[in-house]
Amino acid sequence: MRPARQVRQVRQNIDRPGVSLGPPRRRWAKVVDMATDVPGGGRPEALAEAGLSPRGMPHQWRWLLPLSVVASVAAWVAGVTSGRVSGDVRVALMVLGAVFTGVAAGVPMWQQARAARARADAVTSARVARAQMRIAIEDALDPFTALLLQLTTARGVERTRLKGEAIQVALTTVAQLSVFTGPDELAGSHRVRACLFTVDQGPPRRLVPQSYAGRAGAPTTVFDESTRAGQSLFRILDDDWQIVADTEAERNTPWWNEQHAYRSYAAGPVPGPNGSVVALLTLDALLPGELTGLDLPLMRLIAHLLSLAYQF
Repeated sequence: MRPARQVRQVRQNIDRPGVSLGPPRRRWAKVVDMATDVPGGGRPEALAEAGLSPRGMPHQWRWLLPLSVVASVAAWVAGVTSGRVSGDVRVALMVLGAVFTGVAAGVPMWQQARAARARADAVTSARVARAQMRIAIEDALDPFTALLLQLTTARGVERTRLKGEAIQVALTTVAQLSVFTGPDELAGSHRVRACLFTVDQGPPRRLVPQSYAGRAGAPTTVFDESTRAGQSLFRILDDDWQIVADTEAERNTPWWNEQHAYRSYAAGPVPGPNGSVVALLTLDALLPGELTGLDLPLMRLIAHLLSLAYQF
């Protein structure tokens, strides 16, 4: 398949209703989960973020359920007692019984209406987030597509320059879209950095930092397969994508530079001509758990775009 045709296919896949990259932040996983039939999808962290107990019940039921039971019992007691008295006391008990009955019936109805409004708001927010994400990807693909079209006709030094620009645009795209936290938020406190390491066949095989985008701090470490960190990264090239939620829980964390600042990272291969792996794409964040499986579809897409650039 020719590169220009591959670009058109990528853009068509994004517009297809059945294809969804998903919201790339944990906060919006809650929105998607609330829009489904099973809140939180059964995941404890998603249930907690959605304001639900481990059993999937709203936390308000901790006091709403006892209140409904007490009101029901009080209404029954008032009705039984009113039959044994007369006069003003009987009228007062009948009024209290009616009030308790209204509370017992009204509290569940109020909670149901409140949950229905929250679900509708969550569905609307999820749709807006999806639309914003698609717009952001479209805006990012436009310059990349233009560069690839120029690469098809460029020669010599011009082709090398355009190839470098295409790689930088792809890295900038993944760094910008990875901080997407919701509608109208394409930047925030999540400082993410995308790095690209090219494969030097050696021997020994090495991973050499080529470019980066996002958070300040260029990668400076060269990894070779004789070190433990290098071996772990070359295993990622062979085994596909890997996400580390917390670097403190990993014994041999591969650090791109001397600061050792990031707490979570994701890494995966970039295929080149004839299916061979030509580079390693990494994404790292300052906080643990900032990168999750929700980020993988976006990173796979950017790796595919980088693969198109390496076809020239």
